[in-house]
Amino acid sequence: MKMGQVLLGTSGWSYQEWVGVFYPTSTESKLKHYTRVFPTAEVDSTFYAMPQPGVVQGWERYSPKDFAFAAKLPKTVTHDLLKQLGPEIEKEMDKFAELMMPLNNSGKLACLLIQLPPSYKYDVEHLDQFLALLPHGYKYAIEFRHKSWLQPQTWKILSRYGVAYTIVDEPLLPPDIHVTADFAYLRWHGHGQNPWYDYHYADKELEDWMPKIEEIQSSTKTMYGYFNNHFHGYAVENALKVLRMLGKLTQEQQEALDRAETHLGKKPSATAGLGKWLDPSGPKAKIVDQLTDLMGGPRVERAMSIGDDEVKIKQADSSIILAKVRDYTITMEMRSRTILHDCGDWERSIETRQLCKHIGRLLLTIPDPLATEWISKIRSDLEEWNFKKPEKSRVPND
Repeated sequence: MKMGQVLLGTSGWSYQEWVGVFYPTSTESKLKHYTRVFPTAEVDSTFYAMPQPGVVQGWERYSPKDFAFAAKLPKTVTHDLLKQLGPEIEKEMDKFAELMMPLNNSGKLACLLIQLPPSYKYDVEHLDQFLALLPHGYKYAIEFRHKSWLQPQTWKILSRYGVAYTIVDEPLLPPDIHVTADFAYLRWHGHGQNPWYDYHYADKELEDWMPKIEEIQSSTKTMYGYFNNHFHGYAVENALKVLRMLGKLTQEQQEALDRAETHLGKKPSATAGLGKWLDPSGPKAKIVDQLTDLMGGPRVERAMSIGDDEVKIKQADSSIILAKVRDYTITMEMRSRTILHDCGDWERSIETRQLCKHIGRLLLTIPDPLATEWISKIRSDLEEWNFKKPEKSRVPND
């Protein structure tokens, strides 16, 4: 029996915390290095905002001829406009499809990923109408996040449109195998109550996937798989380990895996290397530990280098925080899950979903119970948060 090919990668690649774990230096082009090791990547940033045309053209231009990208539909489509199937959602989808055209025309676009919210429950008529609106000429995969969709009628309608069901490893749905297109799509999120982005798969858990991957290979031409546990570089190590288990590891991939295993094997504790700013057993140790898990040790170190007199808080409670750190404004709104900030690194943070040192210093400054509440909420719903630059400052200059 002829087996389909397996292309594995990670969800996103522009993570500063991967320096050392995966990227040898912080100055080398991350995309250039990534594409030397992995054959595919899932573009996560498009979920949060439409990319600039030049960015997409850069992905196409600076990647190998046989490289494959998968890109998430913007959340304006999958979350904001999904209920109203009308001209607005069609316009938004057409705009995104046009942006992705350089990748699609060059054969480098594996598919567009439709990631639906957990609140989207079984409604086969609505799904049918939605799929009928998708721009033609593209392949699609769809990720449900509610168990009500796990029934035969769902597989029938997906097969009719040739849309791949996204096979997942996560807390919300079982890892059932359903192939509904001429390709398969897998996403590994992790296990437990709150694994998002920060789950490290043990070897035994990855080995348990081998029979399932073989089952998928036997029923489709191509399987795309992405690890979405990018914190600490876990996604890199886990993806490469699966390739090793499949006997498909190249020499360059072996070297990358050796580097990741060496680095992660020597991973310092959450409070190690943070200097004398506080005692690891002191009153702020818990917040430092939480922030390190969220931001990474180097960013927390840079946050702690900011002086007390450089932090000015106008308001801080469970619903909103208004502050200035150095000369930069920060507005954090819990209800809308929005963080407005204007430092130079924030443009990059919008794409990588990482808090900068100024926000880290702010969270180190506010009362511990309040900081824990904000950190916990951001970490648990990270993809739902809106990272934006403010149109104008909402914090007075006093």
